[in-house]
This record gives sequence, structure tokens and C-alpha cells, in this order.
Amino acid sequence: VSTQSTGSSGINAEYGGGQHLPLGGQGYGGQQQPPSGQGYGGQQPYNPATYAPKTPEPVAAPVPVEKPAVPEQYTPMLQVLESAVGDCKNATQNPTHKRKLDEVTVKLDALKEKLRYDCVSGNVVDELNGIAGALHVKDYNQALFIHSRVAQSANFSEVGAFLPGIKVLLQIGAQLHTVHHY
Repeated sequence: VSTQSTGSSGINAEYGGGQHLPLGGQGYGGQQQPPSGQGYGGQQPYNPATYAPKTPEPVAAPVPVEKPAVPEQYTPMLQVLESAVGDCKNATQNPTHKRKLDEVTVKLDALKEKLRYDCVSGNVVDELNGIAGALHVKDYNQALFIHSRVAQSANFSEVGAFLPGIKVLLQIGAQLHTVHHY
């Protein structure tokens, strides 16, 4: 086995003939080397300022959208329901009842929203008027009977946002009415 010398280094001769490569010049196999100041693969070297949290730009406050009024034909029914909530809140000292009545107010807001955009069928509106009529004369049993009829016959997607709240109102009202007769 003979060993042949290829100059100052056999490796240099085999891979480029002993040439010294300047920074940013031609690399092995004729590939362009990145200019100094760039990292591997042409990426910039790590700069902490690049990754620092950016100050968010101020966002303009959303413009309130004016909702249409609830049609007037629903006002008497809504007034009776809201009045019943107020009567029950005034008649109870039970914190659980007060919390549930606050939730009923939210459910009545959902009813208003549906009425505002005409998303409640005529049959359900008629039944709600029946509930309001029974509430007006403090006939909670009749109001609960009408409520159960609505719950059994109406489409849940139509009444699910508010009917459970009305049931809670009727149950608390019935309970308080038998105790206090307000």
C-alpha cells in the first residue's frame, strides 16, 4: 500500500486542493457561504429585542349598536313578568331566591331579545300572555299549568332561553304567595 503525499494536507487536496476560504466566499462544492453577520441557513443571529413583547396598539371602543325597541304589543306581558320578579324580591329574604330571581331577570332579557326580533311564534306569545294574565291575579297554579303546556308543545330552540326562568319565577312566586300573600 503506497501513500502519496498531496501537498501540505491530503484532506485539503481531496476537498478543494488546499484552498483557503475567505468568510462569505465560496464554500465546499461551490456553495455560497452566508456573509458575516448572518446565522445558519441565512437567518439573522438571535436579537432579544426582536422577541420582546410588543406594545399593543390602542383599540377603538366598539360603537354601541342601537337595538330596536320591543314591539308595544308585548309591553303589558313583560311588565307583569318584571313586576312579579320585583314582588318576589321584595317578599323574600332568602339569598338563594334573590340569586335565582336575578337569573330570571337575565332570562327575561333573553325573552325581550327574541320578541324584539320576532323570534317567538304566535302560539307561544298567546301562552305567555296567559301566564301573565294568571300572574296578574296571583294565580300561580294556573300560570304553572300554562307553563307546562308551553314546555310540552313548543320547540325548545324557540323557548329554551327564557321559559326555564319563567318557571323559576312561578315556583318562587307560588311558594312566597302561600306564605306571605303579598
